[in-house]
Amino acid sequence: MATSAQILTNRENAQHSTGPRTAEGKRASSLNSTRHGLTSQLVLLPGEDAAPYNAFSAKLLTELAPEGTLEQMLAQTICETQWRIERARKNEANILALPHFEELPAALDAIEDPARRNAMIEAYACTKYEKALRNLHIQEGRLQRGLVKTLADFRSLQQDRDVTQHNKMTEAINARDYHTAIERPFHPADLGFVFTKDQIEREIETRHIQTDPQNTRGVPQIETRTERLARFARSRERIVHSFRGPQHELDKALEVLAAA
Repeated sequence: MATSAQILTNRENAQHSTGPRTAEGKRASSLNSTRHGLTSQLVLLPGEDAAPYNAFSAKLLTELAPEGTLEQMLAQTICETQWRIERARKNEANILALPHFEELPAALDAIEDPARRNAMIEAYACTKYEKALRNLHIQEGRLQRGLVKTLADFRSLQQDRDVTQHNKMTEAINARDYHTAIERPFHPADLGFVFTKDQIEREIETRHIQTDPQNTRGVPQIETRTERLARFARSRERIVHSFRGPQHELDKALEVLAAA
């Protein structure tokens, strides 16, 4: 049980450990984590020009071509991480260059051959700033591992999206073939598809080229007839609500697909 004197002493001590009070002190404290700029939450350090980062980020985002909120979040993380890796490499070069702006040991300063002198100065810098360089390499390694993982997650999302898009297009093609076989108008939007008729027709032509036995370009076959019929069977529930004719018309449509 603390005595009254101890409680009073603790309160007095607390008044001396409340952190910075001035605006300048609070700003400096908030930026403590940016000392090396690699693990900071801030992408740009105070004094850094935003234009190079914005240009770098815009170019990388264009190449990644993210779609959807989650892909965009991962793509932005990739941009920020790669920017920090580039900063680490610049910091390493700057550290190795520091001895050129300092007073050198007499033995180094006496070397006349420029190539040998620069090599020895770099070795000297590695020794003198060994701790700083080691910490820099540790942080860069963490960033590299994080980048690899984020890229893998991003590519996985894109692959899942491509597969989903391909399957939905296959359902749309099956629906188009079905309506053509029973001689009924085909309106993709009425069946919940986001593709236009022109997009579906272009995809049909593309798949025909890719699966054509006479195709000499060596493009691999992406879907067999059995796979197509299986996909049609799975998508039939989605389109059958538009069918109002007799059963034999539905059977006829399936026969047309089987012969396609």
